[in-house]
Amino acid sequence: MIPSIIGLASILKLNDRLFINALENIIQEQAKERLSEHNNPINWLSNHIVWGRYEMLKLLGRSNEINPYTELFKNFKPYDEDIVLNQIEYIKEEWNKVGLLINDALETVTEEQLAEEPKSVTPIGVPTKFGSFSFLVWHENYHLGQLE
Repeated sequence: MIPSIIGLASILKLNDRLFINALENIIQEQAKERLSEHNNPINWLSNHIVWGRYEMLKLLGRSNEINPYTELFKNFKPYDEDIVLNQIEYIKEEWNKVGLLINDALETVTEEQLAEEPKSVTPIGVPTKFGSFSFLVWHENYHLGQLE
């Protein structure tokens, strides 16, 4: 693993466990509930977090991995109660799957790949794949905090 991503990789490793812990004992009916009209429900958040992991894979050079959540969150689509979201148990399986892919990608990505310009620049403002990857790690932590 290249030195520049060791810290971010450590955060993602911790999040592997925290995500599953946050969903422990959550039943589907609870996952649909919103605390208020300003909060996203657990099922939206968990689907969105897994979407982010697939986006990380692209930045780490795994563009052959198709993000099955692209349409669900296309153009920063907000929560819509009429959209059918994946069940919690399915999300946990997807999380474990994408987690293994991320771990492998973290071991093989190069500094040169991370220095490339991404297709779009994130709010962090660093116009490299490393900058976008760093933003997505922060983004994951932000939403993971909402799950907790």
